[in-house]
Amino acid sequence: MKSWWLSASAIPNSAMKIGIIGLPQSGKTTIFRAAAGEAAGQVEEKGGIARAVVKVPDARLKVLSDIFSSAKITPATVQYLDLSFDLREREGRGKELERMLHELKPADALIMVVRNFELAGLSPEPQADLDILHEELILSDLAIVERRLERLEKEAKKGAGVSQEELTELREAKKLLEEGRPLRVSKALQKSPIMRGYGFLSIKPLLVVINTGEENAEVELKLPEGADAIHIKGRLEADLAELSPEEAEVFREEYGLEEPALPLLIRKSFEILDLICFFTGGEKESRAWPIPRGTTAQKAAGTIHSDMERGFIRAEVVAYDDLVRAGSYQAAQKLGKVRLEGKDYIVKDGDVIIFRFSV
Repeated sequence: MKSWWLSASAIPNSAMKIGIIGLPQSGKTTIFRAAAGEAAGQVEEKGGIARAVVKVPDARLKVLSDIFSSAKITPATVQYLDLSFDLREREGRGKELERMLHELKPADALIMVVRNFELAGLSPEPQADLDILHEELILSDLAIVERRLERLEKEAKKGAGVSQEELTELREAKKLLEEGRPLRVSKALQKSPIMRGYGFLSIKPLLVVINTGEENAEVELKLPEGADAIHIKGRLEADLAELSPEEAEVFREEYGLEEPALPLLIRKSFEILDLICFFTGGEKESRAWPIPRGTTAQKAAGTIHSDMERGFIRAEVVAYDDLVRAGSYQAAQKLGKVRLEGKDYIVKDGDVIIFRFSV
């Protein structure tokens, strides 16, 4: 039987991918740069797409590192994708839609940026911009559903073996989309492996960023079903990202900004994806592992390595707060705060886990 704090630090911590989209001159790239923060200098750009892998700030990791005397800290990461598309131009619009679908398919969630600031004398119309963007997602998904349904129904008429489950789900999807409703409103479709395979855009969690100018008042928008929204002063945040933390804090207080753009975006990203973090710790490394809420211990082990999921025996679990109060893992054991859990245990946010497994 083997145990695992974290003995293979070279294993990559796969980042969730979030695509940032918006109409031209919405300040989308400004929001992306503000979100990238310290990683802005390491942005990769290729084929009209900019990528930045951002570390998720979590004060608990430093505490765990001190408890375990860890040589390094590895936080969870988020990969933001800044995607450049112009869906307002009729010429070449079909190709733009096709490219957008291709690039957004692997994204775990979407951020939709709408303009709430004056631009060259034009007043902002954030609700109209939001409606345009959301309609494109609906129409893009509907086109895919209709093509697939047509093909399956033709095959069924010829007597070919067709998945009735797929037909039923596609018909349900078509009904929702024709009503102008996103697929994310159906929890059954969201969880369906068949639907996930299509990479539908309106099924992905959605966060609307209302990019507000320094002189503009915040506005309340009618959001798409299942979406959340936040206000960010994009230009100001981009400027503050270039200052020292001390200088930036002074300006934040002056402008009444409670939270920097980066932790706010990441926190809301975790919320719309319904993610939590568990931790592993030891002399080599203290590390955060993001997983969907409701994940079992055996599946959580698989986020570290597939061998651990296959050979799972048990998980030794201590809550973060209990570990901090005890001061050490050994002290937590003596106090009876370390629990032995089986494969069906539902991992909780902040759990510190040792996995026992066989190979």
